[in-house]
Amino acid sequence: MTLTVEQPEFGRQVREIRRAQGLSQTDLAGDNMSPSYISLVESGRRAPSVKLARVIAERLGVPLRQLVAPQPREERRTHRLGLVGRLVAARSSQLSGDWEAAHDQLREVIERAGGSEADEVLWEARWDLAITLGHLGRQREREETLRGLLDDPLTKASPLLLTRVSVEFAQALRLAGKLSESVRVAEEAVRSAESLRADPAETVRARVALLSACAESGDWQRAAGLAEELRDAVSALPDGRVKAVALWACAGARYAAGDTPQALKLLDRAAELASPATDLQLSARLSVAGALMRLSAGEAEAAESLLEQARRTTSLLGSAGRRAQLAAASVALSLHRGDTGAALDQAREAEAGLDGTAPLDEARCTVALARAHRAAGAAGEADARYRDAAAHYERTGAYRFAVEVWRELSEPVPPGRTGFDPHALVMP
Repeated sequence: MTLTVEQPEFGRQVREIRRAQGLSQTDLAGDNMSPSYISLVESGRRAPSVKLARVIAERLGVPLRQLVAPQPREERRTHRLGLVGRLVAARSSQLSGDWEAAHDQLREVIERAGGSEADEVLWEARWDLAITLGHLGRQREREETLRGLLDDPLTKASPLLLTRVSVEFAQALRLAGKLSESVRVAEEAVRSAESLRADPAETVRARVALLSACAESGDWQRAAGLAEELRDAVSALPDGRVKAVALWACAGARYAAGDTPQALKLLDRAAELASPATDLQLSARLSVAGALMRLSAGEAEAAESLLEQARRTTSLLGSAGRRAQLAAASVALSLHRGDTGAALDQAREAEAGLDGTAPLDEARCTVALARAHRAAGAAGEADARYRDAAAHYERTGAYRFAVEVWRELSEPVPPGRTGFDPHALVMP
């Protein structure tokens, strides 16, 4: 009888037996295979020849027939149901806000899924893992997970999945300070979304990702054009989170174009759709963005009210990075009022959380530190901070913002000055 290697069952059994025996993939690979090849075999993505399968069986000390025997249908069904159950448990943890538990549960699903018969479950687990990593602030892992999903055959076979992964990946790249790549991926997301000709929300999400990447790259002219297109698309959406985020993006583009009054109207409408009662995290982020924009319009009281609202939420749910951004925004308010002592205290608070911020947020926070030190008369410290901020912007490719930093370094901006402030431009 001819023996055939059936994946993913062969790989699953190899992995379980190897682990039970305390062997590493390097141990099993020996001299004629590589550990990466063993990894591919165990995941079900590579089927070895019968000759190599026999070598693997010998190293595990089991008969080859044990590894190549077909898995009973009922056993396969039970295995799949177990994976689905774990995935449901992970999503329950997400809903309750226990992101660490969700992370561990999703890692277990991915580890156990392995092969092709559970491809759909594996895809969903990897997608949920990317979302979870974002909430945990583990942006590098999130980026790697999404990059892998983008290359997944299931993603490539579905325009809808391709759109969703591309949008999420573009946002992850933007947070990582990889602006040019974020723009490219967002453009692909828009093309994919438009090919769907179905749910307008998918196209809106893709356009928001592209608009945000362009605005933070300093391509404000293109951002303004994208905002006009986006506003037309948004009108067809029901009220909710997607619409709120889209209006926020449009507000940022109008602000960069010099139309602060219209930007504030759009931002106010976005805030109505994302109240603390419906979305605490989004509401807090919108409040900080709105406070900075209000300050540039000279509306200190309105800015203070928004920052106080953000403080209440951030004290409950905020990460170190969010607290740093809030403290930096508070620096701007204190400087506007001429309270240098409070500004310095808030600058120290912002500085303490810089390690947890995204590159562009770190650049904005560093500008706030520079302004606080300059107001306090610490010229040397202020100059160093300005140079740091410019370097942060340059590393991300946000050269227009870097130029503005260098200009402010050589031409000091008086505290309390109103008008467009590029470092007050915060995108969703």
